[in-house]
Amino acid sequence: MSQPRGVRPNQSPMRLVLILLLSIFVVEFGIMALFHALPPNAVHGWMEAVIDSSVLSALLFPVVFFTVFRPTTHYIKELEQAETALRAINTQLDLRIRERTVELEQRNHEIRLLAETSDFLHTCSTAEEAYGVITCAGQQLFPGTMGVLFVYSASRNDLEALAIWGELALNPNERVFAPEECWALRRGRVYLIENGRTGLSCRHVPSPLPGKYMCVPMIARGEVLGVMHLRYNPLATESTDSAGPLNERLAVTLAEHVALALMNLKLRETLRNQSIRDPLTGLFNRRYMEETLEREIRRAGRSQGSLGVVMLDLDHFKHFNDTYGHDTGDLLLREVGALLKTWLRGSDIACRYGGEEFTLILPEMPLDIIRQRVEALRLGINQLHVRHRDQSLGAITVSAGIAMFPEHGAAGEALLHAADRALYRAKAEGRDQVVGAADASGQFVE
Repeated sequence: MSQPRGVRPNQSPMRLVLILLLSIFVVEFGIMALFHALPPNAVHGWMEAVIDSSVLSALLFPVVFFTVFRPTTHYIKELEQAETALRAINTQLDLRIRERTVELEQRNHEIRLLAETSDFLHTCSTAEEAYGVITCAGQQLFPGTMGVLFVYSASRNDLEALAIWGELALNPNERVFAPEECWALRRGRVYLIENGRTGLSCRHVPSPLPGKYMCVPMIARGEVLGVMHLRYNPLATESTDSAGPLNERLAVTLAEHVALALMNLKLRETLRNQSIRDPLTGLFNRRYMEETLEREIRRAGRSQGSLGVVMLDLDHFKHFNDTYGHDTGDLLLREVGALLKTWLRGSDIACRYGGEEFTLILPEMPLDIIRQRVEALRLGINQLHVRHRDQSLGAITVSAGIAMFPEHGAAGEALLHAADRALYRAKAEGRDQVVGAADASGQFVE
């Protein structure tokens, strides 16, 4: 900003007045000397000129003082005051510019981190990957704070801590809490406590409060998915990196990104389950089983390992439907599906092949072990006590056929056909038994 032009502050007003007076004296003296240059009494004339000039100067001094000196002095003082005020304004502007620059840099840093976090969240394929991204994002976006992400369980009766950052150590009682224990969830908006002694704290926060905290509900498409809890860490201010206050704006923005990402993962998982799982039993469907079987065959071929395929069929299932109704038949299928889920290993695949028929894919398991396990499964199904409308369905039996790769086929269709033939043999020989597929000579493996 340019400074106003005028008399320089270091120029003395008295000096100007003296110069003016001296100029007047010289001019007056010159005029008077001109008139008395040639008179006879020249000396007296010169004295008269000096006296006249002095008197005139004395008379003009007050006029010059009040018309020149005082206004000039006031003007110079005003200039000095204006310059001082201008320096103060420039200092304040510089300070505000520096503060604003730091604030904008911090905001840009937060925006970049949020954009990067959102990009990672939307490329996560599982919720577990998303929780890892959230943990890293919380540490970077909220330095000096401790945080935890609570997500509703499938039953929506409680919330569980699934992502934790900072120096927050939760005891087992704090890792799970009921929704009514959090004011943010009950009120549907951010709940911030600055002072635990004057505020109403949530019941899921330990008492006495370790410091101020904030709970931010995570809401996406009208559904509450959980709550993000941020807790002030007083120890952080004692370190070299000072901890900032709880940033409500940033916390709300992060909660919105996280809620939307978790909702998308939830919808994606729902669509995937609908495409690969049987809605009645919860087991994999036939299309997924066929794709998986081909993949497991290629894997077993590369490793020269074994692979077993089992076909199961509930005996006299039509009798249950005709006697008790289709609702009872559906109930029986669900019970068998639940039993298969508990019986399988993590690498095993169980699917509903169609109707009352099930298919099991058992990698890296020899025939004798498969036979023992399927026999145990048959006995377990025999011991199922299914009741419908307070009426017992009686004993439930199942027939099974086993085929092995590569002994009974090198392709999925061949293995399924061999296991199906063994199943029909078990049916023909009286049901409620396990039969192995025929070998290359046409003999069934016992």
